[in-house]
Amino acid sequence: MSTKILILCPHNAAKSVVAGAYLRRVAEARGLNLEVNTAGTEPDAHVLPLVREQLESDGYPVTSTPRLLTADDLTWADRVVNIGCVLAHLPRHDAVEHWGIPNFSEDPSAAFAALSEHVDRLATSIADLHT
Repeated sequence: MSTKILILCPHNAAKSVVAGAYLRRVAEARGLNLEVNTAGTEPDAHVLPLVREQLESDGYPVTSTPRLLTADDLTWADRVVNIGCVLAHLPRHDAVEHWGIPNFSEDPSAAFAALSEHVDRLATSIADLHT
């Protein structure tokens, strides 16, 4: 049975996209059975070009379009990673983890590094639950 992870950021155009891409690759490398989805509370029309270019140059396919978070997304998820969204208007979810990540517009390198570190910790915590 897979663990379903939902990763949120307001615009679903940068932080959640990177975290989702990183988590999918880490899960595959560690043999974790994960389903990963991303969404935003105020989605942009497109993934941030800087993010798309960096991910694609690192071999991560970017095939998604930013989309609006729904209550069904929260019902679907076993765990939710929230990177800056206000969730007060949506149903409560007991397994929400909040990540503080630098803005890509201010320091892209720091944002990519912070997301990588958080994803590694998340993957380790999931692996520990299944051992």
